[in-house]
Amino acid sequence: MASADIIQVSNVSATQNDATTLASDDKAPSSHSSPVQPAKGGRRRRGTVTAADASPTPVKLGMSLNAPKEMVAEQDEEDDNIGDNGQQQQQQPQQEPPTPQPNQAGDLENDTVSQNGHDATHEPSTDEQHQEQVVPEADDIDWDFWSQVISNYDKIAKSEPQVLLVHVQRGVPQGLRGMVWQLFARAKDVKLEQRYMQLLSETSVYEKAILRDLERTFPHHEYFQSKDGQDALFNVVKAYSLFDPETGYCQGLQFVVGPLLMNMPEEEAFSVLVKLMDKYQLKGHFTPQLTLLHQRMYQLDGLIFDQLPHLHRHFENQGIRSDMFASQWIMTLFAYKFSFDFVFRVYDLILSQGVEALLRLSLALLQKNQASLLSMDFDALLQFLKNDVLEAYKGDFSALLTDAYTINIIPKRLDRLAKDYQSESAKANSEAEAIDTLRRQNKLLTDTVKQLETNITDLDKEHSQVTTQLIETKMDIARINDENDALRQQSNDLKKALDTLPEDIELRVKDELEVLGAKNAALIQRNTALEEQLAYMEKMVVDIKVLYANSENERESLRQRVDDLKRLMGQD
Repeated sequence: MASADIIQVSNVSATQNDATTLASDDKAPSSHSSPVQPAKGGRRRRGTVTAADASPTPVKLGMSLNAPKEMVAEQDEEDDNIGDNGQQQQQQPQQEPPTPQPNQAGDLENDTVSQNGHDATHEPSTDEQHQEQVVPEADDIDWDFWSQVISNYDKIAKSEPQVLLVHVQRGVPQGLRGMVWQLFARAKDVKLEQRYMQLLSETSVYEKAILRDLERTFPHHEYFQSKDGQDALFNVVKAYSLFDPETGYCQGLQFVVGPLLMNMPEEEAFSVLVKLMDKYQLKGHFTPQLTLLHQRMYQLDGLIFDQLPHLHRHFENQGIRSDMFASQWIMTLFAYKFSFDFVFRVYDLILSQGVEALLRLSLALLQKNQASLLSMDFDALLQFLKNDVLEAYKGDFSALLTDAYTINIIPKRLDRLAKDYQSESAKANSEAEAIDTLRRQNKLLTDTVKQLETNITDLDKEHSQVTTQLIETKMDIARINDENDALRQQSNDLKKALDTLPEDIELRVKDELEVLGAKNAALIQRNTALEEQLAYMEKMVVDIKVLYANSENERESLRQRVDDLKRLMGQD
């Protein structure tokens, strides 16, 4: 936070008129109204708030903020009593809490925000539409306290943590929210903001996935369905995907960024997001394995068993697991289904008290609705837990935040649950690896068996073909043997015939020669006659040719005489 901003807010909070002016910004808006449009470049100037921004609701507490010391003493006494009760309970024999099984990423339902851009559409719940909002008054906000927080947050957080918690439960003033969140997260980092501006000019491999999911994020909110709102969401989410390649992009990230953009410009929202992911350990909610999210679900199951055993048993009987409803609460910081009025209060609590607040809020909601939940079956339970669980508070979010911190959660219990999850997860992973190894070996063996079966099939085919060829060969051999026998018989017959053949041939040749001689003599005689006849005919042809020549001469002579006569007749 720049020092000029701090001085300005401190001066503003010094007078009642200025306090009234800041309080006027906290009128309850509609959860779907559009906020003030950001300045050019998709970023709003710090501190600009309108009625469209969600407003905090007052807390109905039994202690006075004017007496913080008494309140702290009462709180300490209460903590001591809780600790004594906890020791007494440990002395009594109890049933050991069950060990919730670590859930795999695939157990998340379709309507829960899923990894790498799976479909998750924000729909307004009954809480969001019908909650009766408590309109805050200027007197509900201790402007002097918040000016001290802005001026010296570290001192207040160290010296008066309980007082700070009570004021956070009442709600951070909407006009100061952007600055206070950055103080809580210690997120004011000029270098990080400059890095953000550099990242905007780079290209992310997730850009198509981010663009595809923009319209499905806060689909009923006017600002986030406008170009400016979608540009701001796109810029921050894209920049983070480049800033943290290990996490990359997950659709639920947009639900975390949205409330930040409602209270601060893009570069500051990016800085707070980086702190949420690193300092507040939200990164484990968005990594591909969702390891930390599963651990939170495991811890929540254990806490439900500790705090609400009847409800835990009812959930088990109905087959309800915490990841079926609470994963979307924790992954999106309750922004997936609930109004911004409530989500802003959740961010107040998380940024000031830590991510453990998510478990407290989840338990408080279940505790408040326990009587109703115990009477419902599976379908009704899921419907109620996803949409109507906030109705019991009727818009009094301060009461919910207060109830969340009346629940006794022992840090050692959380640590034990985390270690149990890690142990069981490691065991499950080891078993899964062993199963995967066996599956791979089984696959190799199966492939080998299939190959052997294929080889056997081929061998069977080859054997069948060889058998067929063998049968055909045997048949051919039998046929050849028969033919050989026939040829042997024929050869024997020919040999016998050849033995008797020479004498027969000699006689037959003599006979044939005699016949041929007679025929030859006859042919000679005939030839001689034909030659005589040919000579006669040739003589006749010569005579005919002579006669023809004579006739031609006579014809020519006659033609000449005719011509002479025609000339003579022509002269006459």
